[in-house]
Amino acid sequence: MTQDEMRLALLDSTVRIIAKDGLDKATTRSIAQAAQLNEAYIYRFFNDKEDLFKEAFTMLDNELISKILLHLPIMSANELDFETRCRALFFACWKFILSNQEKCLCFIRYYFSPYFKKYSFDAHQARYKKVVEIMTPAFRPKANVWMLLNHILNTMLNFATKVFNGAVMDCDNTTEHVFLLVYSSIKPYLKNSQQEV
Repeated sequence: MTQDEMRLALLDSTVRIIAKDGLDKATTRSIAQAAQLNEAYIYRFFNDKEDLFKEAFTMLDNELISKILLHLPIMSANELDFETRCRALFFACWKFILSNQEKCLCFIRYYFSPYFKKYSFDAHQARYKKVVEIMTPAFRPKANVWMLLNHILNTMLNFATKVFNGAVMDCDNTTEHVFLLVYSSIKPYLKNSQQEV
């Protein structure tokens, strides 16, 4: 196993353990065992457990931002009305979030933990800067676009949790409900629902 493969194995096992057991029960020992590596390798590649958690979240956050940026050009398709463009972007992101329960649960558990604010908030905000810049022209001048985009993500993660624990079904009706909830909450802040972005 190469060093890159060992590092990735540790990150992948961190995601699995956090998704299954939560952050408090994700020990370096359990993570190393799940990766089938000696625990000492964690400290070869990472400063400490918190650094390992941060890097696992960064990996997942990069996957999500890559998916958003991949589909963000739909917002420039001015032949479509603004709601249709928002719907297309939302559906692509929603499908991605639900596509891997393990990764999503790890993301959620870290994102809503004290670790996120302490170790990852600034880097997370920097990663989404391009999305904020692209979306800002669609909103009224005093709208806090960063907060609005956070609201969208929080709502999606909240409902993803409900899908995963069986409280709501993963179906077209749920997808439509979540989209309408998100869209109606940001609509008052839009310059114009037909806005060109």
